[in-house]
Amino acid sequence: MIIMAIVVTYIALTTFVGTLSAKYTTDTSSFMSAKNMMGPFVVGILLMSEFVATGSTLGTAESAYSHGLAASWNVISLGIAFVLYGFLLAPKFQKTGEYTISGALAQAYGQRTRTVVSLIMVYALVVVNVAAFTGGGVIFAAILGISVQAGVSIIGVASIVNVTLGGIRGVGVSNLIHMFFKFVSLFVLAGFAYATLRHDPLALARIPDSLYSLHGIAPNTLLSWTVSNIGAIFATQYVIQCISSLGSAAQARRASFIAATFFIPAGLLAAFIGIAARGIFPGIPAVQALPAFFAVMPPWLAGVGVMGIVAVTFVTILACQVGTTALIMSDFVIPLTQPREERKLAATRAVSIAVGLLPIPFALFVPGLLHTIFFARALRSSIAVVAVFMFYLPACRNDRTASAGLICSVVATSIWFALGDPWFDDIYIAILVPASFLLGGKLLGRRSARTV
Repeated sequence: MIIMAIVVTYIALTTFVGTLSAKYTTDTSSFMSAKNMMGPFVVGILLMSEFVATGSTLGTAESAYSHGLAASWNVISLGIAFVLYGFLLAPKFQKTGEYTISGALAQAYGQRTRTVVSLIMVYALVVVNVAAFTGGGVIFAAILGISVQAGVSIIGVASIVNVTLGGIRGVGVSNLIHMFFKFVSLFVLAGFAYATLRHDPLALARIPDSLYSLHGIAPNTLLSWTVSNIGAIFATQYVIQCISSLGSAAQARRASFIAATFFIPAGLLAAFIGIAARGIFPGIPAVQALPAFFAVMPPWLAGVGVMGIVAVTFVTILACQVGTTALIMSDFVIPLTQPREERKLAATRAVSIAVGLLPIPFALFVPGLLHTIFFARALRSSIAVVAVFMFYLPACRNDRTASAGLICSVVATSIWFALGDPWFDDIYIAILVPASFLLGGKLLGRRSARTV
């Protein structure tokens, strides 16, 4: 009952705090981009909020229970990706003045590519949200003693209210609170695990030495994680929206570096919790590596830990929901319907409600949380390839080949994922297909010019 009361109060308060930003959300522009309302440190926290999610906590602890410390690379490689993003793309995206990834790419490629990019990004973000709804629903069902369907519905209502009323500023404020409790939860769980092992030599002896090694996961898996994380960060809608809220390219770079510093402790703490669970709870399903601690912790301490898990669920959902809303409005609703200025905000809020409801029917059919999350990152990696070509290989920019490459990439990646990635990870298809189209289009263009 104590844990239930803490969780219910936490969800209610954070949702309410997010809605307080409604007074700042007076038009579509303020809904999509909180220009000059947040500094580099705050934006840096928000940049990482979508990625320090279910896969970075429950998924990492689960993997570490079986494979050891190497599982932390799932999260640490995100920090490397943000460092690269700060050097290569953050300042350039900030200078475009756009708050959508599709709008930024349209400046170089054209409207055909803009439409394709927007559709792929919406697809990817909805996939991420479906996985987040599923994980959150299962957690809420276990904590509150309700059905998974009811847990999913609670998440849907809370996220819709937050995003619809607060816009990106409301999401930003809520996610700052969520990220604080996320790290508090990890430190509490890791501290409890350490204290338990220290006073239980038998539990410590049950942990194989191999779990402390960095070689517990195959190198090709570590590489695919790294490539997927770089691709996802290089082309994620919520990241662009946060970057667009800053006033200069230097601030964009600084925010990216701030985001990078938080991934190392998050990854190591989650992995340690999983390794400790191997000794304290031998024989349990690996997926219970982190939640198993709640059954043996003092109720108030367990309540704090559970708040972190709830926070993890909402940071991803809120970020994806506001990003999807921005894409649908800017690339489809406004161009097709051309609503009057005074009606744009109402239309934006209607779209955000629809986006919040969309994942609910699909949330019980996700095959595997971590696998699904990396599939969504692979989809975004194809867009990242097009973005890199736009800024660093401008001679290869072509609207037709870019859009064709993206379409073929998303179809091939989805089919490969559905087949279970039989020979190699789908991330390599997502990257190689659009790159081949852009390079091939340039080479064919040169050959045609020489023939003429």
